[in-house]
Amino acid sequence: MDLLKLKTDPKYGFYPWWPEDGDDWVHPEDVPTAHETIPSPRVFRRDGEHGPFVTLHYGQLQLRVKRTMWQEVPWEGYEVGDWVEVLSRGQKNTPRTGTIREMEWEPRARSMRYFIEEAGNPIPNAYTADDLRHVEPVLPVDDPATITPTIPVPAEDADARAQL
Repeated sequence: MDLLKLKTDPKYGFYPWWPEDGDDWVHPEDVPTAHETIPSPRVFRRDGEHGPFVTLHYGQLQLRVKRTMWQEVPWEGYEVGDWVEVLSRGQKNTPRTGTIREMEWEPRARSMRYFIEEAGNPIPNAYTADDLRHVEPVLPVDDPATITPTIPVPAEDADARAQL
């Protein structure tokens, strides 16, 4: 009887230590990046397998590593790169809107802390998930990213409309 392979990803976690002696657990092309980002409190998303390697994501950064010991943490609903609004929470925070630039595990609080950037400027404050709310970015009308997608019309339909 074939057992179905259960999808266990995505999972979230961080590497507070270098998990193994040497670099054999990291894809050879990703070793320099791994040395720059591990160990750290950065929370990676593990999602996808490619042969013996799993893919870790941290915003645009991707690392391929073999399954190793890491510190798994619960996901709080946010990713690096998400647009968020910082809530005032009774004037505790300065309200602002930006993107999450860093997502780190805070062991004493046993939760994540988020660092954002607003208009390209890093904000030094750390926020919790309770301080944030997802928002959609508002783009200026003349921004090329606001082009409305069109649905392609099959050639025979276009010919029929042209004859009307």
